Amino acid sequence: MTSPDVPGSERPAGHAAVSRRSFRPHFPPLPSRASLALRNWPVSRRLVAVIVMALVIGLVFGGLRVASAIGTASSFARTTQLAVLGEQVTALAQAMETERDMSAAVLADDRVIAAATAAKEPDAVLKGLKEGAAPDMAVQASAQAATNAAATRTLNLTEQIGAQFPATTQARAATVVSQIGLIPALRSQLTGQTPSAAIQAYSEAIADLFNLNDEITSGSGDPALSDEVRTLGAISRAKDQASQQRAILYAALIESAANDPAALADAGGLQALTTAAGLEQADLMAFQASATPAEQDAFLSTVASPEVDTAQLLGNFISQAQNLQDVKNLSPKGSAVITPATAPDLWYHAMTDTINRMRTIELQVAAVIVARSKMLQQGARESATLAGAVTAGVLLLVLIATLIVARSLVEPLRRLQADALEVASIRLPSRVAELSQSAEPDVSRGVEPIGVDSTDEIGRVARAFDQVHQEAVRLAGNEALLRGNVSAMFISLSRRSVPLIDRLTRMIDELEQNEDDPDRLSSLFAMDHLVTRMRRNSENLLVLAGEEPVRKWSEPVPLADVARAATSEIEQYGRIVLNIQPGIVVSGQAAADVVHLLAEIIENATMFSPRDTPVQLTGQEVSTGGVLLEVSDAGIGIPPTRLAEMNWRFDNPPLVDVSVSRHMGLFAVSRLAARHGVRVRLQAAAPQGVSALVWLPASLTGRESRRYIDRRSRQLAKESFTVLGLGGRRLAGRAGADLRPLAPAMG
Repeated sequence: MTSPDVPGSERPAGHAAVSRRSFRPHFPPLPSRASLALRNWPVSRRLVAVIVMALVIGLVFGGLRVASAIGTASSFARTTQLAVLGEQVTALAQAMETERDMSAAVLADDRVIAAATAAKEPDAVLKGLKEGAAPDMAVQASAQAATNAAATRTLNLTEQIGAQFPATTQARAATVVSQIGLIPALRSQLTGQTPSAAIQAYSEAIADLFNLNDEITSGSGDPALSDEVRTLGAISRAKDQASQQRAILYAALIESAANDPAALADAGGLQALTTAAGLEQADLMAFQASATPAEQDAFLSTVASPEVDTAQLLGNFISQAQNLQDVKNLSPKGSAVITPATAPDLWYHAMTDTINRMRTIELQVAAVIVARSKMLQQGARESATLAGAVTAGVLLLVLIATLIVARSLVEPLRRLQADALEVASIRLPSRVAELSQSAEPDVSRGVEPIGVDSTDEIGRVARAFDQVHQEAVRLAGNEALLRGNVSAMFISLSRRSVPLIDRLTRMIDELEQNEDDPDRLSSLFAMDHLVTRMRRNSENLLVLAGEEPVRKWSEPVPLADVARAATSEIEQYGRIVLNIQPGIVVSGQAAADVVHLLAEIIENATMFSPRDTPVQLTGQEVSTGGVLLEVSDAGIGIPPTRLAEMNWRFDNPPLVDVSVSRHMGLFAVSRLAARHGVRVRLQAAAPQGVSALVWLPASLTGRESRRYIDRRSRQLAKESFTVLGLGGRRLAGRAGADLRPLAPAMG
């Protein structure tokens, strides 16, 4: 066997979706050019076109408004991101200012120690440093650690400035990233430098941070936010100038405490101190110009304390005295007389208090910027949402209005189409099938009308289709009557011819029994085969007419006998090679139909293959149940499309029509297979030819019992072997002789 699978489990690709109920009426498509014309558009498409045009116009204008609001929201989102970054940048600037001042003081301390060591007066120097409260390395390390933490947070926010920001903002952000990366190098270069050089290096890096804050309002377009950013820049720069003054004078006072009264003037620090004080005043004026009255009042109330006054008094006095030794003549209110030894600590703490108070105002302004940018972002989002909602609402109203009008046209048309297709694919075929199966078709019964009850043009079309439906039912009834008459004619012709064939068979049997001449016996045997084929053709008429077979047996028949009986009903029986698994029996009720079915298939195999080639007929049980028979020939084969069509016909027996005259055997096989649940499948054989697979279900087959086998053995032992005298040309007998039951039950 070439395949143990059950044939018919899969449909051919060309007929995968074809069944009796899957046929749908279809109409040839219009030419492509004609389909583009507006008059050929479906009504629904025309209505959709009108609706789409209105919606597109609304979407264009509404979309522009929504896009503008979304763009504004995105711009304010970037502003918020920059505001948050600016707030962190001020923290980094504050940390770097503190580190700068500490570094300048440490460098001044180192210079004093180096000078004293060179002058061989280290004890006096150390005593002066101790009295001047010079910072130690631990304080500087703490300031650097604070700078590192602020730099890390700032770097994380700065790296989020992407391509969506303006080019200037990206460039300044990149500069900040670069400056943060240079902080370790800046620290490593401090050794051996003067305090003024260190202050200058740190100040340049801090200035780049303030440049980034100036970009906060880039593209925002909000005047109030721009004023706040200018206010932040002014207070940040003023605080930085104050911090520079703290660093310059702190370092100078440390050197003065070590008996160097001219330290400030010699290093050029006096000019730097004056410049920083002037820039601070300029930045404070800029702050007053851009700050709100509330921010001005907050500044005046915050930056006011005795420490602030002391720092201002010290700065003014030193600038005017030009000699740090003269600080001994200065005595602020409520304080002891300032000496060179106490001046550094007093100056540092007084300026630190001033800077911290300015830092408070700076944080308030930065917080106002962040809050306003978030408020503007939220407002832009709400505006975009409102614009989108209004646009969607207007479009929805337009859509609802147009859909109400369109629905009154489209719904009846769709109902008409759906009901018409249902009539064509379900109602009419089922009614035709009902009429075809009825002995007396009733065409007077009315049809179910299409569910369109309007009185407009669509309703009138529906009524016209109902009339067409009624006429189709009437014609189908007439066709069913005609088909019934044809079937009756088939039955009548078959029943008239069967008795004559039986009489002719008996006459040939009598002549065979009394004839000894081998040549005449061979001729009689050929006539016997012709009569057998005539019987099968006559039975084909009964099959096509839907009648049950004439020959039936109440008990099972061996499958080997069924195969031999089928072989005996064809002309070229000598070419058939049987290979049937023993012990299999076929139900007696279906044995005649199985013989008939196999005979039609075997005859086709011998007709369409070379006469000198054998035709194999094999049969065996399959693991999935039932028996699989295979008829293989070495013919020219069948094209795949024709194979698919024939296999589909086996699964869908057709009605009797004009094609029956051309393919009577094919139709008979399909009818017989459908009657007993048998599956037939044709496939290409290797290397050539066609292989027909016939699967008999388990309900038709079984195994022989032991009692059945013993009884059949005794039967065969008693049979006459006179047929061997015919030269092996005659088989075990005709179909009727072979299918006599030998056992009462199936195994």
